[in-house]
Amino acid sequence: MGFIRKLLPGWIVESLTSSYRLLEKYGQRASFAQARCVDAAGAPIPWYTYPALEYLSSLDFGGQAVLEFGSGASSLWWARRAARVLSVEHDARWLETTRAQAPANLELKLATDEAGYVAAGADRRFDVIVIDGIHRARCAQALGPLMADAALVILDNSDWHPKTAARLRESYDLLQVDFHGFGPINSYTWTTSLFFSRAFRPRPLTGRLPSYSAAALKQLANEDD
Repeated sequence: MGFIRKLLPGWIVESLTSSYRLLEKYGQRASFAQARCVDAAGAPIPWYTYPALEYLSSLDFGGQAVLEFGSGASSLWWARRAARVLSVEHDARWLETTRAQAPANLELKLATDEAGYVAAGADRRFDVIVIDGIHRARCAQALGPLMADAALVILDNSDWHPKTAARLRESYDLLQVDFHGFGPINSYTWTTSLFFSRAFRPRPLTGRLPSYSAAALKQLANEDD
């Protein structure tokens, strides 16, 4: 690497280094090659932005219940982290693709009509609710009875759905945090937004929050209190 740094201008070296970290450390190259949402090791991950995914990966969701409007690689990812997951899907063929890999704590539910889709989890309450499928506005309107007291709501592609984001903030008094950036498969940036209830308390998975990112330069000896 030192030899390359001597041959090329610094800005080119830094550009190549940044591209390498995105493609290899975060697994974007693997997601391009496989046309699937996977990390660098080939494991399924949600189709969220990498900043949002890294934050969620640092939290402990053990013992919690998750409702997803929209299924896929994210369903498998959540099933590895939460006690139980209910994923609602309108596309029967896509649902069967996920079902082939589903563990015992992942319940997949087909709902081809809007009313059934929105009401799929109406008899339960959930700690995490993900809006990442169709009928997003209607799903946001129906969240009240579904949300646990200390709930986290995730809206992907929120930059394309500002009215839905506003409804989540204003109807349920949720705190919105936007995670802009690159993610798997896509070569452009977008936004995944997290909406926190006032009672939500993050539980760090490793005892350290914030955790280090995939490409962080760790300086453990120089940490402050």
